[in-house]
Amino acid sequence: MCYLVIERYAACKCVYYRHSIDPCRLAGQRGHRIQEKTVYVGYACTAHSHHRAEPLRVSIQSPISDSGYDSGISELAKGQ
Repeated sequence: MCYLVIERYAACKCVYYRHSIDPCRLAGQRGHRIQEKTVYVGYACTAHSHHRAEPLRVSIQSPISDSGYDSGISELAKGQ
């Protein structure tokens, strides 16, 4: 059976990407069908997203740690 993979946004179901058909040995024969497989990606396309993209502002004075632990001095230690 031939497969056609279509990537769609999960919320609005708009097409994100349509892959080419993965043909099998029966491709092109009479009565042969192509089965569509849907993979959900992201949440919503730009037309249906109500989120306004704003730049991330990072202050140099307060760096953001990439882990759950802060390597800086805690507020309690500053007061001692």
